[in-house]
Amino acid sequence: MKHFATLCALSFAPLLGQAQLTGTLTVGGSDPDFATVSEAVDALMSEGASGNVTFDIRPGTYTGQYQLGAVPGTPGNIRFRNSSNGAQAVNLEFDASSSADNFIFRVDGTDDVRFEKLTFRPLDFNYARAVHFFNAIAGMTIEQCVFHGSENPSGSAYFERILVHCDQAAINTNNNPQDIIIIDNSFLDGNTAVQLDCYGIAGARSAGLIITGNEFRDQVGTGVYLNNCIGQLGDNAFSTSVGNWYVGIRATYFDHGSQVRRNVIQAYATNGCTGIEVGNTQSSTGNMISNNMVYVNGTGDVWGLAVYNLWDMKIVHNSVLVANGLPEQSYAFYHLSNFPDGQDALVRNNIFANHTGGLAYNVQVDGNVATEDHNDLFTSGATLSSVGGTDHATLAAHQSGGQGAGDTDIDPVFPAQPDLHMNNCAMDDLGEYFFVVGADIDGDARGNPVCDMGADEYTASTNAVQAPTITVALPYELGFNASFMSYSWNTGATTPTISISTAGNYSCEVVDVNGCSYLVNVTVVADISTDIERVEEEGVRLYPIPAGDLLHVLGMPAGGPFEVLDANGRAVLRGTSTTLTILDVEGLAPGLHLLRWNDEGKVRTARFIKQ
Repeated sequence: MKHFATLCALSFAPLLGQAQLTGTLTVGGSDPDFATVSEAVDALMSEGASGNVTFDIRPGTYTGQYQLGAVPGTPGNIRFRNSSNGAQAVNLEFDASSSADNFIFRVDGTDDVRFEKLTFRPLDFNYARAVHFFNAIAGMTIEQCVFHGSENPSGSAYFERILVHCDQAAINTNNNPQDIIIIDNSFLDGNTAVQLDCYGIAGARSAGLIITGNEFRDQVGTGVYLNNCIGQLGDNAFSTSVGNWYVGIRATYFDHGSQVRRNVIQAYATNGCTGIEVGNTQSSTGNMISNNMVYVNGTGDVWGLAVYNLWDMKIVHNSVLVANGLPEQSYAFYHLSNFPDGQDALVRNNIFANHTGGLAYNVQVDGNVATEDHNDLFTSGATLSSVGGTDHATLAAHQSGGQGAGDTDIDPVFPAQPDLHMNNCAMDDLGEYFFVVGADIDGDARGNPVCDMGADEYTASTNAVQAPTITVALPYELGFNASFMSYSWNTGATTPTISISTAGNYSCEVVDVNGCSYLVNVTVVADISTDIERVEEEGVRLYPIPAGDLLHVLGMPAGGPFEVLDANGRAVLRGTSTTLTILDVEGLAPGLHLLRWNDEGKVRTARFIKQ
């Protein structure tokens, strides 16, 4: 009997090995391994895996929700990816009805999961989470995905509309995910794009976090919120035009050498607004906030860079502009702790500008910033700074109170607002090299021993400055967000604004308040709701119209960039043209869209209908 049992075990072992998933498996389309994503996930969780498993999901729309736990067997990487390498959309959709089913993917402690080039579309107005994860995950990567969230403007129950959410703190167990990577994704709408709420009792942290290269656009409440994490948050772009008490980056207990660096924040809010808020670094070392460009514009309390309860924090080479807000409650830099905390923060080589008339620099307890020097502090108001409850009207008064001897008080202008790159002849090389930041936000080397304040290392010149492209309904009153002493438009006008009736490239030679002279260029694109000249006469053809899944474009110059705008003027597709460009428009919302491209310096456009 013993020999028979052994023989049976040996006989069935190969069958059991074959049952476990391994290698690359197809989902959807013609003759797949699994017809749906649900079938693939069910097979993974029931049969297990041996080594790496890749699910190549073919283009299409898949409705459902999926739960991952501990995968049986000996799994390696578990990868869910777009089989077309992103050329055509893989849409993962689900219409949740309550908190209990509010996810598309739920990952409970599953190691080494990767999501690549997928589009997540939670459909409910109130319950709109895409990826929900928690417990001891050792490695998860979300790469080159697109997340479309709810456009619900309410701040109530906002956590139900977080696109990527870890709520280990709510679970209240010391079992944090580790080594989370969120890279090169687009997060559109939603209340909050990414919120990692990890367990922090007794100093516990989620370590190895990397959030980089992402676009966060039109979140209502927060771009990224981190709690009890260690890692890097850098090289991301945050923008919103629908902010409601919006915070671009909020980090608490983000410490032990964590860095917030090279992020661009351009935030417009209907009331209060904060660019970056960081606090509670808890007796750790090596923390830094550097090379960020922060533009904030609201109607209530507007803070550019706000910090509190810091230990060993270096705040260096940031450019901050408070463009609009309630003057008495709007601060470019704000250390809001009202008690002595770490007492070792360093603030150096920053630009803190406040165009509302509020404070450029506000520190409630003097000693909480140990070193403040070589910063540009500017306000359009009567009081420049407040330190330890004492107001300082002028830079001389600020310095006599023991503050930065190397500070300046110069309007940085920022000619291409909300872009905060510089061309200021009065501020060139007024910073002092600081070894921890050897390059600027664009990767340009810092000057040594003198350098520029702020995130941009530049050489003041008469070279032109390129303002952001704008899409407007024509006719339009064209001007700049920055104010200048004189204007000389290429149309011959010398006024701050000009009336235009056609799209195209416009330029204006300006002289700023510091006497610096240069051109500011801006490209104007007509909104698709206006009467745009048809381009068939130029030899460009679009077919079929209306478009279903694919739109063929014949005649665009090959090798040039193009983009597709939706009815709200938002870019929803981008790419590079070929002789015959084929666009996958299946994932676009039905209705009117605008295709635009550049042809020898002239912006060309064509409209089409997505059915």
